[in-house]
Amino acid sequence: MHLEPALQQRTMALSALALRWLTHLFLLRSGRATLSIDGEEHRIDAPALALMPPAEGRRLILEAGARGSLLSVAGEQLSSALGDEPETPALRSMLSTFTLAPDLPAPLIARLEMLISLLSDEQDEERPAVDMAVDALLRLVCLSFWRVVGSFETGGGPGGDGLSVLQHFRQLVEAEFRRHRPIAYYADRLGITPDRLHAIATRHLKRSPLELVHDRLLQEALQRLERSPASVQTISDSLNFKDPAHFSRFVKRKTGHAPAQYRQLFRQAAERQEASLSFHYHEWP
Repeated sequence: MHLEPALQQRTMALSALALRWLTHLFLLRSGRATLSIDGEEHRIDAPALALMPPAEGRRLILEAGARGSLLSVAGEQLSSALGDEPETPALRSMLSTFTLAPDLPAPLIARLEMLISLLSDEQDEERPAVDMAVDALLRLVCLSFWRVVGSFETGGGPGGDGLSVLQHFRQLVEAEFRRHRPIAYYADRLGITPDRLHAIATRHLKRSPLELVHDRLLQEALQRLERSPASVQTISDSLNFKDPAHFSRFVKRKTGHAPAQYRQLFRQAAERQEASLSFHYHEWP
């Protein structure tokens, strides 16, 4: 989506029901904008690039005259685009973390604008092999961002601040969360103690390692309840819960509702939102 300059401030709610599981890549080409994530505001000046993984409470506020592009991608589309390449784990880790890259060079801005325009064209028209083209273009967008983000990452390790350990942990979680591994397993793979892993996670993310694993498992469970017609038992089996009762207790503990009830409430809320949704110049959607 291309965001052309306007005469007044515009607000985009990126956590609406239809958008909350999407990853958003925002390119600010000119002007100023504010990203609000869980109540924390990030002011950015062009040229800049922001990556926002799925999360609650995301809003994009464009100041008058600002120009940019917003690319929103579903998780399954990202997985298809990234494939199983040597760089895939690093890309997955990057895509799971909010990242802001300021002061972008002009050639990169031009490259990203071109790729986003091509993506939009492919998705808007019926063409042969459109899925393959979208995967290729999306992979190029991710790779371009990854190359830039590398210059903003802070190293870590046993003698550093632990950011590289945390990135590797989140990479492992993405690969293993369906297997319900104990935290000791992750710590052993990282070559550190569980206490060290706990200290790193709570310092940087204010969440324990177990909470992070459960957050990822819950996100996958809710996404399937919301978007898939599969039965609760099928979803439970696909996420390797020992039985549907265990799955139901997990979802109810996290959301306050059993899976079937959560699915029903979500569909009712989505229908109400769709019925009442109106598009205004100053707020989308």
